[in-house]
Amino acid sequence: MIDKELLKGIMKILVLKIISLDDTYGYDLIKELKNLSNGIIDIKEGTLYPILHTFEAQKDIKSYWLESDKGRKRKYYSITDKGKKTLTELTGQWDLLEEAMHRILEV
Repeated sequence: MIDKELLKGIMKILVLKIISLDDTYGYDLIKELKNLSNGIIDIKEGTLYPILHTFEAQKDIKSYWLESDKGRKRKYYSITDKGKKTLTELTGQWDLLEEAMHRILEV
């Protein structure tokens, strides 16, 4: 299991990346993160929703309601043009950090 504090810093990038692939709702986003990470990333709603609310306040994502086939409404999230730029910036920062980590850990 990966330390939750270590994951906090990268969760924003991962959440925004998943939303950039396709509009999604919270529970589905959690399942997709877990699936794509082969079960390594298993976040809880209490971690996810503050990230979503921050991105929405910053206009990186927008939300809308859709009724599911079971008649229940779900709040979906989609990435905005600003969010695409934010994702590019965060990914660039991650790449720099990853490169530095490799250099340090290989010493």
